[in-house]
Amino acid sequence: MRDIRYLLTAWGNWSGSRIGTEYKAAWPLVTASSDIRPMLSDEDGEIVDRAVGLLKHFDPLGYDIVVAYYKGKVSCRAIGREINRNHKYVADILTRAEAYIAGRVAELLEAA
Repeated sequence: MRDIRYLLTAWGNWSGSRIGTEYKAAWPLVTASSDIRPMLSDEDGEIVDRAVGLLKHFDPLGYDIVVAYYKGKVSCRAIGREINRNHKYVADILTRAEAYIAGRVAELLEAA
C-alpha cells in the first residue's frame, strides 16, 4: 500500500491544479517556482478524491482539516488557531482522517 501521506500530498497538488472542483481555496495556496511536486494521474486522483469525499459524510471536521492541510497547505498549528483548539488535537483528527482515507482507498482499489 502506498504511503497515505504521500498520496494525500499528491492528491492536494492534483486537486489544486483542477479547475471547477468543489474545493474552494479558503487559504492562500503555496506555489513552487519549479514544478517538482508529487502528482497523481487523473485515475488515481479520482480514487483518492472519492475517498476524501466519503470522509465528508463520516467526519466533516476531519474532511475540513484534510482539505486545509493537504490542499490549502495550512499547518496544524494554524488550523488549531482558526478553530480555537490545540494543534495536537488537530493532528489527532488528521491522523484519524488519514487512516479512514487509507482504508477507503484500499477498498476502492480492490473494487477497481
